[in-house]
Amino acid sequence: GVQTCALPIYPPFEFVDEQLKGPYRKWHHRHTFVERDGGTEVGDEVTYDVLGGALIRHLFVKGDLEKIFAFREQTLKQRFVARP
Repeated sequence: GVQTCALPIYPPFEFVDEQLKGPYRKWHHRHTFVERDGGTEVGDEVTYDVLGGALIRHLFVKGDLEKIFAFREQTLKQRFVARP
């Protein structure tokens, strides 16, 4: 199974989750939250490494992560509609 830990870096504006056990050699996901125009801008910075290196990352992982984060962005926009 996958095991991660959340590290409060600068609550409530930023936190990091890191994989302790799972499919990645390294997983570091920095979440940021910035007040902007009466709302909150959500940011993500992900660094990761997989067994098999760049070829496996490009062929199998990168596209999946792009789909996951695109879905997340769409879901956030639907649930937290910007108010005028």
